[in-house]
Amino acid sequence: MAARIRSSLAQAAVTMLAVLVTIAVCLLIAPEPGPAVLGAMLCLTLSRSQLERDWRGRLEAGIALPVIGLLSAGVGLLLLNLRILGAMVYVAGMFLSIFLRRFGPVPRRIGSLLALPFIALLVAPNPVPSTVHGPFAVLVPALVALVAFAFVTLFQVAAIAIRLLPRRLPAPPEAARAEAPTVAQPHPALDATTRLALQMALSVALAFTIGFLFFSDRWAWIVLTVVVVAVGNAGRADVLYKGIQRVVGAGIGTVVALLGLTVPTFGGPNLPTVIALLAVVFVALILRPFGYLWWALFFTVALTLLQSFGSERPGGLGPLLGERLEEILLGTVLALLVAWFVAPVRSENTVRRRIGAVLGALQARLAEQTPETAAALTAAEKELARVSPPYTAWRRIFRRSSRPRAAAWIATTRDSVALGRDGGSPAARAALGEARRTLRDPDQLQPALDRLRATLAGESEL
Repeated sequence: MAARIRSSLAQAAVTMLAVLVTIAVCLLIAPEPGPAVLGAMLCLTLSRSQLERDWRGRLEAGIALPVIGLLSAGVGLLLLNLRILGAMVYVAGMFLSIFLRRFGPVPRRIGSLLALPFIALLVAPNPVPSTVHGPFAVLVPALVALVAFAFVTLFQVAAIAIRLLPRRLPAPPEAARAEAPTVAQPHPALDATTRLALQMALSVALAFTIGFLFFSDRWAWIVLTVVVVAVGNAGRADVLYKGIQRVVGAGIGTVVALLGLTVPTFGGPNLPTVIALLAVVFVALILRPFGYLWWALFFTVALTLLQSFGSERPGGLGPLLGERLEEILLGTVLALLVAWFVAPVRSENTVRRRIGAVLGALQARLAEQTPETAAALTAAEKELARVSPPYTAWRRIFRRSSRPRAAAWIATTRDSVALGRDGGSPAARAALGEARRTLRDPDQLQPALDRLRATLAGESEL
């Protein structure tokens, strides 16, 4: 735990340094909030994705981000002036950001970049500055995206060089990647990526429709909540888990913000409020790896302090915070309904695919102890960890419950990897092959995983 806290603290410090320098440069380019907020938001989102990229991935991001920033500026102007057309383009952009994943690694990375400025638009809806005139004004968002990318990359590379941040593991070659057996899907005509893209498009379209009809002056947070809860959706359990965390975190954040704004020192564009805002963002970055609830809590407080800059009376933000919570609840319900009933992605199927990849990588590792197989196994474990939090939380809260069974699958698979990482006998490889074959039969998967763990445990005791 101590090592995890140190790593989180280091990442937060590097990210905050990039945020501060980016804001300073953006204010020099255009002395108004829009570009600076866009730059800060891009730093916060890029700080996570860029750590996982190699030099080729960083170069791709540097080329693609200015173009995507320019596109997002156009969408932002449409949302301000022709909002129905802007909403349609926004929905198409979010659909494309997920749908591109099915076409290979490079389109997948471009899709993940495409989502970043679109999400930032909902916090900073007008990135085109009014103080800059002529054609250059439209190019400012592209320049801001490039500035954010440059400083995030610069400070991360420097931190890696001095070993403040971990060096990225080399990607395993394709030959070392072991694919999981095919898992049956309830909608065989649509692959999981297409279904997730359709869910995102429909939930965002519904959020815009309801927002424009019933919340004409405060629709952005409904859309933002839908996007945040649905993005990276790994199944219904994942959406439910993130939705609960977002509602609880935002609710606590609302109460904290209300209490903070009762202090006369805070509220408005003054030095104490700016210092408090930066401190809250820093704490949010530190706690982000430990659960989305913490990010939602502190991010709500930070945005409230930011919005107080344009408020004559900080106390007037009280009703706004109540409305904020209402919008978050509505957006979460929308995301859940769509994920549950529109071409749903079964969480069990996602977990089985990820377990299959881990078992395949472990099989390669048992057969050949090389750095490539070690890297492949680590990468597969990381992908399994992305879908594990709902099940980890379930086992932590309901210790005596055997449901959901995917929670036991994940725990047993992790135990097997820990026992077999350094090698195994032919008997272990046979048990591993049996476990991989049972991935198609969920009812037989747990007994097979138990036999694999028992075999590896018996060998480790010899």
